[in-house]
Amino acid sequence: MIRVLIDTDIFIDFLRGIETAKRIFEEDIINEKIIAFSSVISEAELFSGKECKYTEKRRAVEELISLTNKIEVDSQVAKKAGEFRRIFKTPLTDSLIAATAHKINAILYTRNVKHYEKIKEIKLKIPY
Repeated sequence: MIRVLIDTDIFIDFLRGIETAKRIFEEDIINEKIIAFSSVISEAELFSGKECKYTEKRRAVEELISLTNKIEVDSQVAKKAGEFRRIFKTPLTDSLIAATAHKINAILYTRNVKHYEKIKEIKLKIPY
């Protein structure tokens, strides 16, 4: 089965009601066509959104993230992220997400290809 790390932008699209993003969660993840993972960095990014000041929105984010296997940042991820940031000049949050995908050998589902395309050590897919 395909292992996929879901980038923050895909979660945001789902929460905004974009049908193509909803299909990933409703058809692929819930029906176990892929094994979905998320980084705790995406969790932090999602909870930093203005909408999360509302209990209902926070609950929706929590439920959505719970559909994935959450990956913590450990020393291995931190070191690899530092390497990615130093070599490719990617923002730290993106470097951490890329390093997480690298660690678990997962395809990174993202629409933000520009943020990651220089990092040849990870596999990217624009899911829609």
